[in-house]
Amino acid sequence: MRLAISLSLPMGTVLAGCQSIDGGDNLEKGTPYQLSTKETAAVEKGWRERLPYESVLLFGPMAASKDSKGYVSVCGTITAMGGYGGIANKRPYVGMMVNVKPLFGFVPIVIANDSTTGQSAVILTCRRMGIAI
Repeated sequence: MRLAISLSLPMGTVLAGCQSIDGGDNLEKGTPYQLSTKETAAVEKGWRERLPYESVLLFGPMAASKDSKGYVSVCGTITAMGGYGGIANKRPYVGMMVNVKPLFGFVPIVIANDSTTGQSAVILTCRRMGIAI
């Protein structure tokens, strides 16, 4: 319980920068940001924890941007194989890096479903944040 409370405060701070794409102009286009090896490993770890029922996760290229508030958004593609869903198609995702001492890691926000509409929405969100995937 103590861990959940202590994680909720920093997560709330990080996710406060995330907004709906409904308004049209409410996502800030960040500047390109180069992920370190440690950050790339954190992205993979974050998805493995979020999708523990999948046998194999194959990660495509990742790209990131940093906005004026210092938030680092990460977009990329992931293919899940095995598990409950069998073999899944390559799907885009969006998440954010967390670097609020003592916490460091990656918070997955959304992974597109197999529909064209779902994938287009995630890709559009990434582009509006300044990330091409």
